[in-house]
Amino acid sequence: MNKKQLYIIAGVSGAIATALLVVFLIKKRRKKMSVIVKGEYSVPANVPNRADALHSFESRKSDGFGGKMSTKIREALMKMYNEGINPEVTDLKVNVDSANYKVTWEAKLEPSKDGKAYIGFVTRGSAGGGADARALSQIDKMKEQVGGEDYKVVLDFKNPKGIYIRQYFYKYTKPNNFPKH
Repeated sequence: MNKKQLYIIAGVSGAIATALLVVFLIKKRRKKMSVIVKGEYSVPANVPNRADALHSFESRKSDGFGGKMSTKIREALMKMYNEGINPEVTDLKVNVDSANYKVTWEAKLEPSKDGKAYIGFVTRGSAGGGADARALSQIDKMKEQVGGEDYKVVLDFKNPKGIYIRQYFYKYTKPNNFPKH
């Protein structure tokens, strides 16, 4: 090998090492920017239609009962947006304990992978027999009522045991009000 080839190899090796370091630093920074939002709620014994209340992740029209999940997540998304970050919900875990009428959930918020500001979060669903069709039938009306754009399913939830629940969780943008940074 002559000196020219050695210089080329050294230069390429340096460029690769620099690129790997940049990727590592970006991933490390991204982890620091992630936010975890958690919540839980229990349905009291005296609440009417307890099965319906069990999947009231936000609140019910009939009595206002619910876990305020969307409210808590949207507040955290707005906080990130106001800090100059285009946010999105990247992961959502939901646990429904039908026997004890208790729900726990955890959402992971991170900088948006596509650069859009997903400042909205909304959910619709149903419980009991026929829940799949009822839940799906609510989606178009929800989008019309909420407005927004770029709706993407974060989680299509089916309760694995106990009271059957089908719930759709969406993130969305509102670029006219909250353009990407």
